[in-house]
Amino acid sequence: MDALKSLNPAQRDAVTAPVGPVLVRAGAGSGKTRVLTLRIAHLISHHEVRPAQILALTFTNKAAKEMRARLSKQLGRGARGLTAGTFHAVCAKLLREHIAGHIGSYTGDFSIYAADEQLQLAAEALEASTERPPVLLEPDEVLRRISRAKSRLLTPRLMGRLSPDPVDRFVAGCYRRYQRALEQANALDFDDLILTARQLLAEHHDVLDACHARWRHVLVDEYQDTDPSQHALVELLTRPSAHNGGARSLFVVGDGMQSIYGFRNADHSIIARFSHDFPEARVVELQTNYRSRQPILDAAYAVIRHSRAVPPMALRAAGATVPGERCIFINEAKDGREEAEQIARGIGELQRQGRRLRDIAILYRTRHMSRTLEAALRHAHIPYSVRGSAGFYDRAVVRDALAFLRAVNNPTDSLSLNRIANVPARGLGAQSIASLSAFAAQAGIPFSAALGHPEALKPLSTKAAEGARRLYSMLARWRRMAEGTTPPDHILADVLEQSGYMAALAQRFSAEDLPDARAHLQELMVAAEEHTDLSAFLQEIALMTSADEKEDDRDQVPLLTIHAAKGLEWPVVFVAGLEEKTLPHERSMGTPEGIEEERRLCYVALTRAAERLYLSWAPGRSRGQTLKPSRFLDEILAYGKERVGAR
Repeated sequence: MDALKSLNPAQRDAVTAPVGPVLVRAGAGSGKTRVLTLRIAHLISHHEVRPAQILALTFTNKAAKEMRARLSKQLGRGARGLTAGTFHAVCAKLLREHIAGHIGSYTGDFSIYAADEQLQLAAEALEASTERPPVLLEPDEVLRRISRAKSRLLTPRLMGRLSPDPVDRFVAGCYRRYQRALEQANALDFDDLILTARQLLAEHHDVLDACHARWRHVLVDEYQDTDPSQHALVELLTRPSAHNGGARSLFVVGDGMQSIYGFRNADHSIIARFSHDFPEARVVELQTNYRSRQPILDAAYAVIRHSRAVPPMALRAAGATVPGERCIFINEAKDGREEAEQIARGIGELQRQGRRLRDIAILYRTRHMSRTLEAALRHAHIPYSVRGSAGFYDRAVVRDALAFLRAVNNPTDSLSLNRIANVPARGLGAQSIASLSAFAAQAGIPFSAALGHPEALKPLSTKAAEGARRLYSMLARWRRMAEGTTPPDHILADVLEQSGYMAALAQRFSAEDLPDARAHLQELMVAAEEHTDLSAFLQEIALMTSADEKEDDRDQVPLLTIHAAKGLEWPVVFVAGLEEKTLPHERSMGTPEGIEEERRLCYVALTRAAERLYLSWAPGRSRGQTLKPSRFLDEILAYGKERVGAR
């Protein structure tokens, strides 16, 4: 492998480490994706491992796609058969193959519910409670607690028994009703994909044995972002067996200093415990940074060196610092508006110096901070885009079209069918839908079956009964198409036309908005053309993350939260809001754990910059309060003075 010659010694040690548990602590910009890819190539070329025996787990489809592309370039056809995908995608595929007959009443055509469907079920579960909650609870908080329980491998019964929190014990009842509703709809939420796959492997040794026979080498990217359920899944998949000669082959890459997804249940202590969980593990540290200038890395270290939760690691810049070059700029503004104007002027000056706008990013702690920044950029006539705003698949017309397809693909998905039962209007108002739902529940049949049941239609008006029969007939037609060889784009076209949805768009949208609505549906058709199977098409959309959205190649300044910026980089980065109660955020300042995660968040923000880093703060950002500079800003300044003194 000629590629090994281009690696630094630490990278080479990681790639060529003996087969067994290996942890690569990869600092920001240290080439971890390259190391992970070359490790796979090394297993194939040096250890004569067949690609089909390798499982590579990532957290985004984008990362998995990049890995496959690099391997294809490196090995050509020699990489065919490799399984590379997100935790959720791999688990979904495993469940499609094995869930029927193993887990409850589930079948392989289950739906994967997105956030809005999950929230609706949580609201219904909360409303159905006969107990009074200890505190005022909203559905999103119920859903958050259910998600946290699932990430910790807790069933409703265990959550109710083990949690000392009375709110959790109340939510355990909601959790039970929520899960019952999911199973009745033959649906899983995102957390279930991991939890249920782990349950499948733990309870059915034939399935686990088949996985061990198939995947003998497991690699995991961004290991610091795993939660307990994902860690338990990895442990099961790599458990010693007859197929792997009684030895684990596990290669994980991660950086505890960049663990910033605690709100998504990620547990930074998992990567810290790796050597304890796998005593025979080899640990390799990648400390050479190929992205940033040394002063930027020094500023990042000034913040992370105070961490008590993760062991800090100082990074060395691969490139030499240009003498006299200034890399870090710190600015104070009166308030958020003045700060935004300063940033806009700074970007304008960089643009006059020849910088492209797409090479300059503005990062902030919370989404609402974009308002003043957008206003200042508009005033300065600087093109920009806000990342992480409503995505393509969140648009109403797209959600409607997908609900039609999901109702076709999964006859028991009553939530999707409820959404489109009267879209466009066919006489099935709220009262008619409630009547049909009640009949379906009493008869123990899916809501879709009630649409064509003579007894269910008797209480309905003539118009409603005719609308129900018409919808029942159309669903049967589309299901026959899906069960045959009709591709998803043809099914979608037929759905939109025969349901009357396309014709009704003109009544729903103004003349100004109508072209956009039609364009969105046309774009969905283009996406469907890439698939030959309806179920696979719906699964890909359900498992998409914000990081998988298409890059916008227009020359404009990207605005995004620090969380959304992880994994990205730009030559120039502006970080706004470096004051106490903003970064660190006031909601996180009450606990040591909260401050620790905010510290890691600041570290991630700083290490996105390659050449220049602009930091700003505003004491008057919060009305009626005078804010202090962030402790992280103070730490950067103090470390700078230390280094100057040391010289």
